Amino acid sequence: MMSLPLSEEIQKYTVPWLQLDWPIDWPQIFDRPGDLVLEIGFGNGHFLSDMATARPDACFVGIERAWGSMRRLFRRLNALKLNHVRAIEGDAAFLLQHVFAPQSLSEIWINFSDPWPKERHHNRRLIQDTFVKILAERLKPGGEVTIATDHADYATWITDILTRQSDLQSIYATPSVHQLPGRTPTKYEQKAIDAGVPIHYFAWRRKSELSVETHIQKVGNMPNIVLEGAYQREDILTLIEQATDQVWRENHRDMQVVIKMTDIYCQLPDNHGLISVMVREGELAQYFGISLLFRKNNQLLVKLAPMGQPRPTWGVKKAVQKVADLILETHPHLWLASSTVGL
Repeated sequence: MMSLPLSEEIQKYTVPWLQLDWPIDWPQIFDRPGDLVLEIGFGNGHFLSDMATARPDACFVGIERAWGSMRRLFRRLNALKLNHVRAIEGDAAFLLQHVFAPQSLSEIWINFSDPWPKERHHNRRLIQDTFVKILAERLKPGGEVTIATDHADYATWITDILTRQSDLQSIYATPSVHQLPGRTPTKYEQKAIDAGVPIHYFAWRRKSELSVETHIQKVGNMPNIVLEGAYQREDILTLIEQATDQVWRENHRDMQVVIKMTDIYCQLPDNHGLISVMVREGELAQYFGISLLFRKNNQLLVKLAPMGQPRPTWGVKKAVQKVADLILETHPHLWLASSTVGL
């Protein structure tokens, strides 16, 4: 089968999670009910697509950071004509917490995540106490998580974390086993097996009902601010240019928010300005643009640009407000005419 154009692959197989309400309504995404199965870090996509081929009645979601892995999965899904698999590009811990409702997942599979062997990098390991707590909350009662690693020290780390929590219990008499009946190994896994490297499989089950509150996060309105009064376009662009690389740090709901203006583009049609911005809220980083639209009626519009298609989170709204505040602080003849920021 011929591969689809990239634009069609993205539309067919990915989930525009930044533009959707959280948690995502997965039956609506798949246009049918079914057990929801998640693989975190699907690599070349063979394990995920093999599961989907064997279980046409379930709904499969894969999370991956690498765009190359996403493309390989798209081609495989297209070749196998699998329409019940979706992919999300992003940070697994953040996505697990926000886009999946509590008690919504039947299975979670984590195959050979990076062991980060150096001690100073252990905080980068996927399996952490907080991650396992969220993972357990997202599983249905009786739902299962399977973790595989060939790294002995990481296996010890995972064992310690799993054995000190109380929401999951091992399916076996031991925390991990070296063989998992019925499992089809990944390409990486088969190489390790052939080389005689022990594989540690952790198969754990959610014990019972947990009382977890669901936080609905609706996609809000796009923020924009209108300033009115006398100003010189060149003065404002110079001000913003001088402020690039400035970093603001805020705390919002026990989460650190970092806002940074990285560049400004002035030579645009109609003499407008475009500011390149990065906002990091916890594990969510968004890169987008803020437009400065200089109007003829002594108005200046500060608004999100289409660049980056950001989700209008608190941090994104704060970035728009920061730009407007910066201008107002240095231009006493300007005033706030209207705002949809709503902080």
